[in-house]
Amino acid sequence: MTHTPRDGSQSRTLLDDLFPGARLIVAANRSPFRRTLGVHGEVRWERPAGGVTAALDPLLRQTGGLWVAAEPGAPQELRVPPEDPSYDVAVLGVPADVYRGYYTGYSNSGLWPLCHNLVERAHFRSSDWVAYRQVNRLFAARIAKEARAQDLIWVHDYQLALVPGYLRQFGVSGPIAFFWHIPWPPTVVLRLVPERKVLLQGLLEADWIGFQTEESVDAFVSAARRELGVRSQRFAHGITLLYQGHQTHVASVPISIDVQKVEQLARTEYAERLLVDLRRRWQLGAESILLLGVDRLDYTKGIPERLDGFSRLLSRYPSLRGKAHFLQIAVPTRTEIADYRRLALSVRRRVAAINRRFGEPGWLPVRLIEHNVRLERLVVLYRLADVAVVSSLYDGLNLVAKEYVAARVDGSGSLCLSETAGAYHELRSAFPLSPLSPERVAEGMARAIFASPEERRERMQSLRGAVSRNTVETWLSRVLTGVRRATDDQLSGANETPV
Repeated sequence: MTHTPRDGSQSRTLLDDLFPGARLIVAANRSPFRRTLGVHGEVRWERPAGGVTAALDPLLRQTGGLWVAAEPGAPQELRVPPEDPSYDVAVLGVPADVYRGYYTGYSNSGLWPLCHNLVERAHFRSSDWVAYRQVNRLFAARIAKEARAQDLIWVHDYQLALVPGYLRQFGVSGPIAFFWHIPWPPTVVLRLVPERKVLLQGLLEADWIGFQTEESVDAFVSAARRELGVRSQRFAHGITLLYQGHQTHVASVPISIDVQKVEQLARTEYAERLLVDLRRRWQLGAESILLLGVDRLDYTKGIPERLDGFSRLLSRYPSLRGKAHFLQIAVPTRTEIADYRRLALSVRRRVAAINRRFGEPGWLPVRLIEHNVRLERLVVLYRLADVAVVSSLYDGLNLVAKEYVAARVDGSGSLCLSETAGAYHELRSAFPLSPLSPERVAEGMARAIFASPEERRERMQSLRGAVSRNTVETWLSRVLTGVRRATDDQLSGANETPV
C-alpha cells in the first residue's frame, strides 16, 4: 500500500518531528468508509457514524497512513476518502459467526455494559471469548505484516484490548499506543470479567495508554496493581506502570472534535437557508423553544429518562405547552441485541405517550428521528436548538456536547450536560443534569430555559473557550507527544522525575 500525506499539514509535521519516517497505523473495529455495490453494479460509499470515526478520519486525511478494521464477510482493500484519496483502509474479512461472538457477544454484551457499570446487562460466554481472541489476533497479524520498526501503531477501544500483546508476540518492537474510549470500571466491577487478567496483560504491552478522564486512569492503575501486582509511579505527565520489565505510560487525554470544520459548516449559506426553512416547516415562532437530543440509541445515553424529564417539565410548567418542542435524534445501533430492540420500543412508546397527553393542534411536543443525520445538517439543528440535552447515564466522553458548543457561532444556546458524562470535566459551565432522576432532568432543563440571556451567553462563552482550547489537533498533539515520551523512556530504561 502507498502513503501520500497532506503537504503542509500540522499533524503531518508533528508526526514527522516526533517519529521521523513513520507511518501511522490505526486499528479500530469500524472502518471509516464502506464500499458497496448498488442494484446496477454501481459503487456506493457510506460513512458510518460514530465518535471514533468522526475523530480519527480527519487525522488520517492529514497524516496519511493505514486504517485496519473488521467486518463479517469478505476482506476489502480501500483507498479513501473516495473523493480525494489520502490513506488506506484494510477491512479484515471475518466469518459471520466469529464476528458475532467477538462484537455482539464479548465486546457489546460483555465489556460494554460492564464498563458502563450496568452489570446486570453484562454476559460473558466462553465461546465469545474464543471469538474475541481470534479477531484480535487477526488484527495483530495484519498490522505486523505491514508495520516497519519506525511506524507508530495506534489501537483503539475495548474491542481490541488484546492487540498490543499479540503484536509483541508477532515480533513488533516499535511504538504502540492504545486509546480506551469508554469508561474503565472500578476494580470490584472489573472482577466480574473472567478474563480480566489476560485483558490487562494485553493492554500493558502498549507503550502508552490514553483514557478520557482521570477517574478512568485511576481505576485502570488500581486494577493493574491489584490484579497483576504492577508497580506504579506518578509523574508530571501521567503515570508509569512497570510490569515484567516493560514500562507503560498511562494518561488522561480527552478526545475532541474538528472545531474549525464544525464552525465553518455552521456559517455556510446552506446552513442559513435550512435554518429559515426548518423554522417555517416546524412552526417555530419567536416564543418557541427547541430542545435537542442527539444520540445513538444506546441504553447508556439515558434517552427514556430524558423523555420522562421532558414530560415532567411540561407538567410542572404549563406555560411551556404549545411553546416547547423536543427533537430527539436516536440513531439505531446493535439492533441484533435484544436489549437494544427493547430500548427502541420503549423510546417510541414514550414519545407517543407524551404527544397524546400534551399535544395540541399545531403543536407536536416531541419529534423522533431514527436515522443518522449527516454533519452538514446536524450543525443546523445545533444552531436551531435553544437547549441541547446530553443526559447520559455514563459516558466515556460525549462528542455531541462539544459539537453543539462549536456550532453555536452566534454565542447563544444552552447546554444541559450530565455530570456522569466524561465531557463534564471540561465543560463545567454547562447546566448540570442528574440523569437518573426525571425530576432532576426537568429541573436542569428548566434552569437552561429560564436563565437570563446574560447567563446563557456567559456560560456559552466559557464553553466555547474550553472547546477551542482542546481541539482534535490538540488531542493528537498530546497523544503523539505522550507516546514519544513513553517510547524514549522505554529505550533508555529511565523515567522522568516523579512528583
